[in-house]
Amino acid sequence: MADRRASRRPPLVRRTAPERPALPPLRRTLRIERLAAGGDGVARLDGLVVFVPRTAPGDLIEADVAQAPKARFARARLVRVVERSAARVAPTCPHYVHQDCGGCQLQHLTYEAQVHAKGAMVSDAFLRIAKREIHVPTVHVASSPWRYRQKLTLAVRQDAAGQRHAGLRAYDAPDTVFPLQDCPITNPQVVAAWRQLLDAAAHLPDAPELRVAVRTLGEGVAVVVEGGSVWASPESLAEAVPAVQAIWWVPDQGRRRLLVDRRSSSEPGASFVQVNPAMADGMARYVVERVQAYRPRAVVDAYAGAGDTAVALDRAGVRVTAIEADRDAAEYAATRLGPRSRAVADTVERALASALPADVVLVNPPRAGLDATVTATLAAARPRPSAIVYVSCDPATLARDVARLPGWRVSHVTCFDLFPQTAHVETVCELVPEAE
Repeated sequence: MADRRASRRPPLVRRTAPERPALPPLRRTLRIERLAAGGDGVARLDGLVVFVPRTAPGDLIEADVAQAPKARFARARLVRVVERSAARVAPTCPHYVHQDCGGCQLQHLTYEAQVHAKGAMVSDAFLRIAKREIHVPTVHVASSPWRYRQKLTLAVRQDAAGQRHAGLRAYDAPDTVFPLQDCPITNPQVVAAWRQLLDAAAHLPDAPELRVAVRTLGEGVAVVVEGGSVWASPESLAEAVPAVQAIWWVPDQGRRRLLVDRRSSSEPGASFVQVNPAMADGMARYVVERVQAYRPRAVVDAYAGAGDTAVALDRAGVRVTAIEADRDAAEYAATRLGPRSRAVADTVERALASALPADVVLVNPPRAGLDATVTATLAAARPRPSAIVYVSCDPATLARDVARLPGWRVSHVTCFDLFPQTAHVETVCELVPEAE
């Protein structure tokens, strides 16, 4: 599917009121009713909503409840399961149990329960945020709930003695890093490359903290390093890890640079790709089919990434304008499109208006969803497109954006489980114009 996270925007800065001091935790017995977005169990205590990680619907638990004065909700930490839900299973990953790894949120649930919860999360977001009632959507299950990830990103920290430590963070302690031994949702090739990289960590930039991503690329892996201001010899890192095909570096206060390139193709290995290619391919085929169902002559593919969807539509005879802010991905997409179509290296906020009119607009934004400029442009578009096909990785921002599109009706919603063992779900939402 499209490489939507290649189009990243700076995080929003929100002004918040000073935090009220929390009251001392109180141990309480709670019954978990359902799962909230993010995967926490939801219980009620004297009318107060309580969120409890690592719990399952139907669990009766003891938990330490922490509440700020006058707060409308509270968070709690699981102490003991008194009565086990039928949906509860023993987690596979030791890190999930012993280090409270925050990479996964649902390993303690059967896969069937995970899928059911994700469909309910989507319908709940539409009702609460968009004020639109929809049926619980179908969730297409993953072909494999394990070893599907083709990318792994770890934090690398340097201690006072200069020793490098790499790992993931606990869900309730984001400032700490625990050493990763294995990740059972990640491709073993990626995990093996990570171990080799850690052995060669002396060749990384000299910085107290780095963020390093490894993803499959051809027969090897690509590496993206974020952080540091000086990197003496990235070539030494590539020599120490033969599987590395390319290395990109994003220095502090700098732009991404390609430092080592041993690729046999021009595939943009630093741009975002879906981490579950088997499921992503199925979702991409579905999206192309749904776009084609409107018999479009012209389509805007916004947040187009490397252009996979745009190329599929172009080959079907559709004129496509592919918009992508990541220049490497946009340039690669341009080499793959036919003469009737084009790729625009720009943000969707700036480029969408000039790409209209179109028969269908396909949007596949990052997790932050659509900028308000984009929804305003779509709402004002005349003539209206026959449909907006919205591919989302966050039900909350999807529902918010649908609420920003008055005059558009939700005609269909379906989901794909690209991220088993986590609370994330991909949603394809079709919107059609209401009669004016």
